[in-house]
Amino acid sequence: MAKPVKDEIFGSRKSFLKPILDIKVFENIFFATCLHRFNADPASRYLLLKECLTESDFRDRSISAITPFFNENIRFGGIWFTEGKIHIQSLRKPVVKEFASAEAAAGYLLRIVQCGKGHLTPSSAKLLPGKEVTPLSRFLRRNLYGRVSSTDVDFVILNQSKNQLLLVEEKHYIAKDGGSLGHGQYVSFRELIKDAFALEARENIKFQLIFISDKNPRESFLYDFMRELNRPQRKPSYYDEIRKEKRVVFPFNELEKVATHDILGKLLMLNERLSNA
Repeated sequence: MAKPVKDEIFGSRKSFLKPILDIKVFENIFFATCLHRFNADPASRYLLLKECLTESDFRDRSISAITPFFNENIRFGGIWFTEGKIHIQSLRKPVVKEFASAEAAAGYLLRIVQCGKGHLTPSSAKLLPGKEVTPLSRFLRRNLYGRVSSTDVDFVILNQSKNQLLLVEEKHYIAKDGGSLGHGQYVSFRELIKDAFALEARENIKFQLIFISDKNPRESFLYDFMRELNRPQRKPSYYDEIRKEKRVVFPFNELEKVATHDILGKLLMLNERLSNA
């Protein structure tokens, strides 16, 4: 007689892992800001864009689930570059635009962040070569006439069941005194946490910088960037001749040392702590 198949008994058992792993991970998120000298109003100068690489990605509006973590006046959209056309949609409203040229799309975005008045001249920003520079990154630097600064966030992780948001930025710049960020990116990240995040949602948001040394990739250092809310703006510490930019250093005594292979567990733990805070 054949041995009976064992009855399923785990379906009724409460899972400890599922609530923690009930997450969505989003990439290619860009935070764009009209330069202060053209528009200094926090209520109108910010734009979050999700770069979509395929049509199905563009049609997938699941990222709109993170909009409650941001102030209602923050513009939020998806953008998809196809050959000869640029598609832009609002992730707050059912609005989709199609543009036949980069100039037309740029003009539209400049109007959204109220950054398009006056004579427009091409940007002199230098673009780094390589496939790692995405179409949106090039577009923001080259086509928005030097009026908009932008930075991307490597990973945006949403835990829907716990209503928690975790931002993760990975860097490989470690100076002798600590990890470092380009001054422009540092300022953009400060604007993001101070002006873009909804005040009532801040307690449910974590923003982690991860510094990983190229010389010793098994070793990482973490910094909770939300701590910048309660401290004066840092000044640049040195000038990077290679990248031609000023850089801000986060001293080692402010960083938490973690083995790189333990980072995932550490981030999940941070995400879990939000619900227990």
